[in-house]
Amino acid sequence: MTRGVNAQPVAYHHAAQDALPPPGSVDVTPRLAARVAVPRGPSVRIARPRPEGRLAELTAAGSTLVSAGTGEGKTVLVAGWAASGRVPGALAWYTLPEQGTDLATFWSDLLTAFNRAGVRLGDGRPRLLSTAEHRPYQPLDDILALFYDLSEPVVLVLDGVHRIRDRFVLDCLDLLLMEPPPALRLVLLGRGALRLRLQRLRLDGLLGEMSTADLRFDRAETVRLLQAHGLSLDDEQIDRLLARTGGWAAGLRLAAMSLDPADPARSLARFSGTAAPVADYLADEVAPLSPAVRSFLLHTSVAERISGSLATALSGRLDSQRLLEDLAARTGLVRPVDRQGEWFDHHELLREYLYHRLQLEEPDTAPAIHRRAAHWYAQHGAPLPALRHAVASADHHEVGRILFTRALPRLMSADGAVLAEEVRPLAAAADTAPSVTTLACAAVTALYRRDFVRARTRLRQARSMLSGEPAGLRPAAEIGLSALGAIAAGSLGENRAARKAAGRVLTLTGPGAASDMPAMAEYRTLAHWCIGRTQLWQGAVSAAHRTLQDAATAAGECRLDLTELSADAHRAVAEVVRGELRAGTKLARSTAADAQRRAAGLEPYVGGAYLALALTELQRDHPLVAARYLAQAATAAETGADQPVRSAVRVAEARLLVQSGNQGMARRVIAELRAGGLPGLLTEWLAGAEVEAELAAGAPAAIIDRLPARGEPGDWDRIWLGWADLSLHRPGGARQRIAPLRRSADRGRAVAVEESLITALAAEALRQDGVAVEAVDRALGLAFEDQLSHPFRAAGHRLEPLIRRQQRVLGSYASFASTLIDEHAAATGAPAAEPLTERELTVLRYLPTMSSNDEIAADLHISVNTVKTHLKSLYRKLGVGNRREAIRQGRVRELLGSPAQQPAPLREEASRPPYRI
Repeated sequence: MTRGVNAQPVAYHHAAQDALPPPGSVDVTPRLAARVAVPRGPSVRIARPRPEGRLAELTAAGSTLVSAGTGEGKTVLVAGWAASGRVPGALAWYTLPEQGTDLATFWSDLLTAFNRAGVRLGDGRPRLLSTAEHRPYQPLDDILALFYDLSEPVVLVLDGVHRIRDRFVLDCLDLLLMEPPPALRLVLLGRGALRLRLQRLRLDGLLGEMSTADLRFDRAETVRLLQAHGLSLDDEQIDRLLARTGGWAAGLRLAAMSLDPADPARSLARFSGTAAPVADYLADEVAPLSPAVRSFLLHTSVAERISGSLATALSGRLDSQRLLEDLAARTGLVRPVDRQGEWFDHHELLREYLYHRLQLEEPDTAPAIHRRAAHWYAQHGAPLPALRHAVASADHHEVGRILFTRALPRLMSADGAVLAEEVRPLAAAADTAPSVTTLACAAVTALYRRDFVRARTRLRQARSMLSGEPAGLRPAAEIGLSALGAIAAGSLGENRAARKAAGRVLTLTGPGAASDMPAMAEYRTLAHWCIGRTQLWQGAVSAAHRTLQDAATAAGECRLDLTELSADAHRAVAEVVRGELRAGTKLARSTAADAQRRAAGLEPYVGGAYLALALTELQRDHPLVAARYLAQAATAAETGADQPVRSAVRVAEARLLVQSGNQGMARRVIAELRAGGLPGLLTEWLAGAEVEAELAAGAPAAIIDRLPARGEPGDWDRIWLGWADLSLHRPGGARQRIAPLRRSADRGRAVAVEESLITALAAEALRQDGVAVEAVDRALGLAFEDQLSHPFRAAGHRLEPLIRRQQRVLGSYASFASTLIDEHAAATGAPAAEPLTERELTVLRYLPTMSSNDEIAADLHISVNTVKTHLKSLYRKLGVGNRREAIRQGRVRELLGSPAQQPAPLREEASRPPYRI
């Protein structure tokens, strides 16, 4: 029981109808008849199975509350459901008067509603109830008893329960809700916070509820409504209409009335809160408000969302929070948008109407209110809304202050599109009203479009006007322009200019910098990112890795997500270049996946990640996979207009051509790239591709001629010269070339693997078997975790016997060694077999001379039986049965070398066959 109501449901019985007060003289006036009839609704109405089905489901289970703001279609939906035939029983409807009602009138009207619905309570005759002030509930126990005696299900719809203010009516409704008659189903329609005690019902699960989200039109319902009005819109137009109205029922119906069937696109473009039918509807909703409340709504309409604090800043009212809550509860003109009730919003069309009225009625006030909003948002750490209101205020000085001190670094975040849109009006004025602010805005929009050349031009113009800026704004403007310049120059591949501009940012934001720079950390993060990129492409790979790692960490903390993605993508390239394939692959894949997960259109910022994956697959000798990643990297670089990544992709394509054996095309691409000029790292890559092409073509001397003879050679210069010396049968020279690399602390894994392989082959040629095995073991140890197989493949057949020997002697890294041997066998078309010993290889090389076993024995100073033993063993290892087949297999496997390297026939003195490189 609630609020002292004296009814006792357990005592209700059928005899209660005899205790009803006698009928009085009551006339069912036209107004009352309208309130107890199901509303007719709009002339065009569509079936809505989704919300109607939900309503039917809730009503069958018990009492239901349909609560939503004005124009959400509560009444139309329930009336349509009533007409659908899905109501579980008879339906009585009562629309409460606008001014509310007292207890006697309420129950008299309810009896009339039941009578009109064909539900007899007592004798079924209308009654005019009267209640004494001191005993308002006296006749009600008997009326309520009749509800409990209903034998057939009845649905009672009370439309407008938010209008009830009488405490006695509220008490009776609470009673019906808390202890509902078994056959009665209540459906309450209202908006805002109701005065009923509903929390207990919610906790007990006894109240079904439908809210704004349930009433909003979805896409399919919108299409059917438009078709019912004779309108046919395409998918894009429907999306725009839904975006403008949010599925608001009144908004969609007003749009359907406003749109021209002959030209829906044009009329849709004009549809807004200021259009005549919409404005008229909204004016009726606002008209009952007091002038003070109306002024409050006009002033707060400049903001899309409002809090009590923001509303106070805009309107000057200290009771803004209370007023917002009251408006949400009573009118639905503003709606809470969070569970805490801190933030509210207007419907978009209503906000447009209110803002239009503000500009018409208070044209001088609107800019000042925008300035207040800009200040409030800036102070509360929201730079982009602050910038939007500063632009709307037409105060260019305030725009520049917010842009340079707070908002500009957001260009390299997910908010970049929003920033570019906010400054677009000022960017358009850069030619007609040039200033540091308008030109900077033009540079921002150009950078967002990745038109780096135009951005650079705008920045030069802005710098030329910097001296005319107010002294208080000049340092922040210089920092902002330098940061934009670093981004543009880095993307154009102008590494020196990018590094200079980024260094300027670090200097200006260092110790002693102005304290009123909220975006200082973001500017420093952008500067470190730009410097890390230039370090990478200039060849300072280890330094770049450290700088980019710091930049990525700081970017994550500053929510500069595009900067973070780009820094990680470039860091993945650095990892791979250092030979850390596994770490680079992991970082590249996670970065690319992160970009895809965050939003569409971020691929231009992760071109480096695809490049790193391609380089990894090149090192692992997977050319087809590498080609696929290179295609993705090229697309990303073209979309992002990233010149360094685009050039790196071209160099990697040249290396792919070399590895694929297309030497002619590779040479043409290399020549083209060399003529275009490349930064240090790419010059080094290109030289590597060129070296590999020359070695494959059998021209090692060209490598020595091409590499610079003066100055201290770099790590890779020593590696390439070492390979050239080996190919020219100068193992001692090769060892001497690479000797300093063993002492280098920053050589990287890739260099270390190559150095170990050169050492191994040179030691083998010098008959230093122990050194050779140790060097091969070291190379395998460095390469096996990352499966860095390309250096082993590039070394060719000469390395396979050493790997097999290392396996017999040490046996470490067996799985990787086995993979290398199998890949070599597959490449040569020969089965992976046990390697020949040094003596067996020597005997094999005698076979093409047609020397007899005796002659071979005499030349080698061994017995004939020993020669026969070696022959038997090598036949078995080669899988052959005679000399002819052994010679053929020796040539297939490149074990015989050139004729000059084979022993002289018969009894000519022959030196020991030299080692074939």
